[in-house]
Amino acid sequence: MTHSEFKLNRKALFGMMVLAAAGAMPVQAASIAVNTTVDVIDAADGKCSLREAVIAANTNTASGSVAGECDGGEVAPVDELPGVVDVIVVPASVLPYTLTLDGFDEADYVDLTTVPITPNASIGDLDITESVIIDGGGASATTIQWADQLVRDRIFHVNTDAGTVNVTIEGVTIKNGQTLQSGPFPITVGDVTTDYYLRRAGGAIAVGAAYRMVDPTVSGDDEANGGGNPNPGDDASGGTYSIKLDDVVVDGNEAGGDGGGIYTAAPLIATSVIVRNNEALTNGGGIYNEGLTTITNSTISGNISEGGGGLFLTGTQPIRIVGTTLNANRAVGGGAISGRSGVAITVINSTLSGNLARDVGAGFYHNGDAHLTFVTIANNVTGTEAPGAGSGINTFPSGAEAVVVKNVLLAANMKGFVAITDPAFPDLYKTVDIPAPGDPAFPVLPEYAANCGSSGAIEILSSGNNLSSDASCTTVLNQAATDINGVDPKIGALADNGGPTLTHALLAGSPALSAGASDPAVTTTDQRGEPRESPPDIGAFEVDNISEGGGGGGCAVGGEGRLDPTLPAMLAAALAFFGLRRRAGK
Repeated sequence: MTHSEFKLNRKALFGMMVLAAAGAMPVQAASIAVNTTVDVIDAADGKCSLREAVIAANTNTASGSVAGECDGGEVAPVDELPGVVDVIVVPASVLPYTLTLDGFDEADYVDLTTVPITPNASIGDLDITESVIIDGGGASATTIQWADQLVRDRIFHVNTDAGTVNVTIEGVTIKNGQTLQSGPFPITVGDVTTDYYLRRAGGAIAVGAAYRMVDPTVSGDDEANGGGNPNPGDDASGGTYSIKLDDVVVDGNEAGGDGGGIYTAAPLIATSVIVRNNEALTNGGGIYNEGLTTITNSTISGNISEGGGGLFLTGTQPIRIVGTTLNANRAVGGGAISGRSGVAITVINSTLSGNLARDVGAGFYHNGDAHLTFVTIANNVTGTEAPGAGSGINTFPSGAEAVVVKNVLLAANMKGFVAITDPAFPDLYKTVDIPAPGDPAFPVLPEYAANCGSSGAIEILSSGNNLSSDASCTTVLNQAATDINGVDPKIGALADNGGPTLTHALLAGSPALSAGASDPAVTTTDQRGEPRESPPDIGAFEVDNISEGGGGGGCAVGGEGRLDPTLPAMLAAALAFFGLRRRAGK
């Protein structure tokens, strides 16, 4: 019995037990086995392609009568039971499952309020209109991608006119998806004609009505709007959705709108996910999120966009980020995370490292309620030299909310880098270069220290036991007696120190050692899953003082609170890569 069959039988058995207890006829989910990597629709070839499998699950109809064709999915009960959904099994394969049947189901333009989307899984992206599990053979062994062709689309679009669609995707890598901005579409009202553009969101995965008609000349629609459009897109599709990702890599996708990797207007649960090297024209290079979301033990790295290079968080639902590293992401505002006032953000046992912002908030940029506990924010760099601006944490005008920090370590977050602009590519956040440490152009003066900053009235409040390598937090952070400022935190470079994600180890003699406050209601482990001692260390990393003999951090290199020596080369390589891609017209 395979792993997939075991999961299917276990879930089906649970559904049968519940239904039997209620005196109802049990409904068994269907297992649809993909057996070709070719993107084809052919009812007589004896093959079940991924596209045919999605159509079979949507329509509950077999792809053909010949042996080897996709079995038909099953209609789920009205009150959908947990696990009683179709399972599309996508086995491990040396060859990627490559999409080639292009086309768009988003119409280019009808009017300002109506952009019809008729889900059509036979062309373009794989539209999912009924609850399903996509069960891959592991992210390292199963790849779903678009062919490197001129016209392509995102990979998955969860969308329906009505009803509930709950989707789980596990054990796959999703890459090379692309959505395009369309237009201009001239619209005349009276004597005024305005050019509008249709922006399609979600380069790899989109959940909900993932489009927006915009006038780029209007503040809020303009992609150069200093940190992102604060208004979430409307989900007018009428459906109710959720998506769960487990052991999924989202790599190298592009969106001509929001969400270079993932766009979701619905609840998202992401566990052991890697979102890397994605690009959005507007907001959320890695993920654009409007739903109730939890991200756990994941990595968000190397993504770029105008606002929220790693994550752009908007809407009204709370966000929880645990055990996650965001590094080497780039944006105008919010290199790692950009949040809007309606979103309450909780970050626990996580690391924000080596992110870049042309403006402010290269690490954490928010104007709403937030709680950061046992977080390390290090080596983030912003372009502004404005007094009071912050690179590690930066807030901007809002209401009565506050960013509350406890056991947070802020190290070597700097501002005032030199921006080099290529006239052919005016988006500064994609064309900046960073002087290396030791270069006379690199900011090392005290006024360039920028662990904390504020661009408005929202407060940064201390719940105690925070450590800052500079004095910037003393002017914008309401201090507690247990806070430590202006000391070398002695941390290692971002490295594999065990656990599912990269971390900054604490080195011997770090003032963060045993300087934290226990908070068992929040967590009893560090980012790697190692037990917290009492008193714990400050930041995302806990040194095992018993086995380490009081020393710290293992074999990580670099440190002493200085900029990670690998960061400039890493960023330069990434910038050169994206510049080459744009010159190639990709």
